[in-house]
Amino acid sequence: MIKKFLAFACMALAMFGFSSCLNSDEDEITYYDDTAVTAFSLSAANRYIHTTASDGVTDSVYKTTLTVTGYAFSIDQQQRLIYNTDSLPVGTDAAHILATISSKNSGNIVLNLKDKAGQDSLAYYSSTDSIDFTNPVRLRVYNTQGTAYREYTVKVNIHQQEGNVFYWNSLNEPALQTLAHRRMIANGNDLYLFGLKDGATVGYVYSNQAWKQLSRSFGADAYKNVAVQQGSIFVLDGNALLRTSDGEQWQTVSTLTGVKQLLGATPARLYAMTDNGISYSSDQGTTWTADALDDATANLPDTDLNFISSAAVTNDNTYNLLLIGNRNGKTVTWAKVEENGSGSQSQPWYLFTDDEYNRKTLPCLSNLQVVNCEGTLLAVGGDLKTIYSSRDQGLTWSADTTYTLPDAVAGTAVPTAMTVGQKGMIYLSASDSPIVYYGRLTRYGWAAY
Repeated sequence: MIKKFLAFACMALAMFGFSSCLNSDEDEITYYDDTAVTAFSLSAANRYIHTTASDGVTDSVYKTTLTVTGYAFSIDQQQRLIYNTDSLPVGTDAAHILATISSKNSGNIVLNLKDKAGQDSLAYYSSTDSIDFTNPVRLRVYNTQGTAYREYTVKVNIHQQEGNVFYWNSLNEPALQTLAHRRMIANGNDLYLFGLKDGATVGYVYSNQAWKQLSRSFGADAYKNVAVQQGSIFVLDGNALLRTSDGEQWQTVSTLTGVKQLLGATPARLYAMTDNGISYSSDQGTTWTADALDDATANLPDTDLNFISSAAVTNDNTYNLLLIGNRNGKTVTWAKVEENGSGSQSQPWYLFTDDEYNRKTLPCLSNLQVVNCEGTLLAVGGDLKTIYSSRDQGLTWSADTTYTLPDAVAGTAVPTAMTVGQKGMIYLSASDSPIVYYGRLTRYGWAAY
């Protein structure tokens, strides 16, 4: 009996001791010696927007709340930099922005700010206090032991101009003034201009900020028959298809018969209008194959031909093609999907038929020029009073209010040439003018574009 009582007493004593440990008021705290900023985002900001009053003259400004949660920030732990690659819109109030900052092991975050005297001053970070990001801000995150810290520089990038502002600049080359009807193409960073002079086609290249005449001249119709493919310039001079990569050395690729006009190119094919329709070459002009049409060749455009190629968004090695021109006083548009992937099938050209429900067609414009500018089709011609745009691959067109013609050209009804270079740069030049205009939407020139 005594043994049983002793065993019970020992068990009760052990349970009492264990219970005492559980009820202890002493918590064990672990301190860490490493630290870092682990996340950074903006939570609130204001934006001031400038508008023009209904009188078209008076400016007004109003403040609105800007949604900033979608702007991602990068944290470069090596360089200790925090920044946003997608800049906030122009007009953002950089002086009053709320930020959400997280640190490793919940280390203390301190901002290194300037006081009124311009001296460094440390202030504890609070997610409810706004921060002045007009200039880069330095912040420190301390380890939980308080023995070390890492310092970061935070830069909040804000656009200094509106993204959809368009304006023209100009290049002046006196030698161009004697050129009549023109054609321009862009090849990488170089701009080529072909024009008619004294019954012959002559060409110029603008490279490294200087104009230079090409080494040879061509027949009277050659300026219409120019295409660029994979860094090579092709010119159809009579029946001879010529190729160059620098405008100096020319090679005869092939002799063609029954070809009316060289249309243009994709990275995979050259295209030409022939007596029997449309043909293409998959070997840089050496051999040609008749392409399929879903309508009569009599419905193909026969003047002011424009060939537009754009890479498909969904499939690799696939291009959306448009052939836009005039015939019998009407604008005619054909389209094709060029597929070059393994196992793909050849698709025919198809005609955009008249649609009584489509009230937004492209009017018939003499000397029509159509280009693809970063996914938007732009068309000029006729009296040169309007630039028309299409954002649905030529199905519908509207007078564009963002893109405008140069003042010296607008309303002149002079034949012009137009092309698009890198980063949405548009080039335009009128016949018998020494000037080549160039311009783009401001956002296409931003570094992150």
